[in-house]
Amino acid sequence: MKNAAFLAIALILGGCTAPLTKVTYESPVTASKSFPVSVELNSGKVTGYSTSSTVYAGGIFVPISGGPAPKLHFGVEDQKVFIESLKSKLIRYKVAESIVENEDEFTLKIIVNFIQTEHFPDFQEYKITATLRMKLGDKAADKVYYILSSEGDGFWEKISTNASEGKSKAAQKLMNKIMADIHEFIG
Repeated sequence: MKNAAFLAIALILGGCTAPLTKVTYESPVTASKSFPVSVELNSGKVTGYSTSSTVYAGGIFVPISGGPAPKLHFGVEDQKVFIESLKSKLIRYKVAESIVENEDEFTLKIIVNFIQTEHFPDFQEYKITATLRMKLGDKAADKVYYILSSEGDGFWEKISTNASEGKSKAAQKLMNKIMADIHEFIG
């Protein structure tokens, strides 16, 4: 019975809410050119899946299931935090001389499309499908990203990751790829 209680508490505390915090990017490289930068966010489908497990209680296994938890999804609020972090990194690494709303031919326009974000509660995994559109004058490039937060993790790391950590891992991986592609684009 104690095991069932501990498991129930662990499941409850494992992911009640998981707001994304500021995303970091650590690279020794700074841009050789700076531009006024416009950054736009487009949100797509946000999904999460149900979880089920069994708990041994009173000599029998009792099934426990829970529905999707929208507070754990990589939703629009998390996407906004990601975009604000991206803007901050563009200024910090001297890609952006300023963040602007109005564009002209000398503005680097960046559009991040979150096509779909998915939350898998069994291992608190996040899957992000996103695109990046970059345009500067006549030059343009598009990139597509498929991010899985647990990619490269071992079994023990997967089972010990909570929702907040999983969300941060996914955002960090996406930030690393986007910043590298922006640096290459303006190169």
